[in-house]
Amino acid sequence: MNALKKLEKCLIGNSCNHENNFFGRLVETLCLKGKLDMAELYDLPYDDFKLAMAIMQDWRLDQYTKTKDRLRELVLLPQVD
Repeated sequence: MNALKKLEKCLIGNSCNHENNFFGRLVETLCLKGKLDMAELYDLPYDDFKLAMAIMQDWRLDQYTKTKDRLRELVLLPQVD
């Protein structure tokens, strides 16, 4: 499964834990081309760290996907044309 789709399922499934808060900030940072404290990556459990790395890789490769639009909506960011 594509890492972005895994993230989407993760965000939909359990929005109240620390890792999902990080993933929400990661999506926001990627959408808005902002800055992220990389030290936060090292605080994640290893499986979530691997998912975060895969998300960044997929995000870079898949510039225009429907999944990105759905993720943007999940973290309440406006659409950009």
